[in-house]
Amino acid sequence: MKAVPKVNIEGLYLEDELVDDAFSGVVPFYTASSLTLSNTDQQQDTYELTADNLSAIDEANPETIPAGYTVAIPVPPGLYHPRFDIQGWLIYQAEYAEKLVEAQNAYEQLSKESHASFQKLHEEWQSKPEHERGDEPIYSAPAFTAPERRDPTTFWSEGLSAEAIKELTQKAEQQASETDQLKQRIVDLEVTLTQLMLGSTGK
Repeated sequence: MKAVPKVNIEGLYLEDELVDDAFSGVVPFYTASSLTLSNTDQQQDTYELTADNLSAIDEANPETIPAGYTVAIPVPPGLYHPRFDIQGWLIYQAEYAEKLVEAQNAYEQLSKESHASFQKLHEEWQSKPEHERGDEPIYSAPAFTAPERRDPTTFWSEGLSAEAIKELTQKAEQQASETDQLKQRIVDLEVTLTQLMLGSTGK
């Protein structure tokens, strides 16, 4: 199990949730009310769809709106109120999927050309007399290179304004100052108490 962040529909951090280690990506979650239907049979169908495939819910009930998202991407340090760019992530995923298909098609074409070239070379090798052949050609398949992925943590950003952060840090500094003052008062009281105890012992 691992802890991953949950965000609201606007991408603002809500809380952490424990999920299976295999959990990945960005997955919408729904509140109980958003899945309620008037017909009992429809409710059962919706429950079964939820268990099988979250995307099927949207097809069965187009008006269903996610309550938020579970994000299997760690929050970078230094953010006061993290915000995940949901729309940016969805657009990026779609664009990356297109690039991946293009890369796969290019790889398949390259593999065909490479294999055809090897077959021609091998046929030429076989057509020669044995004493002229030399070493048998060895086929070397081209390597597939997937498109480079963007660092997913860059989709996290600060959800608070500069003014809100300033106010928050000022409160934190004030609380820290009050805590220091309280600690100093405790130290002073301990010193006073020790002096009183030593004075009474001396008598």
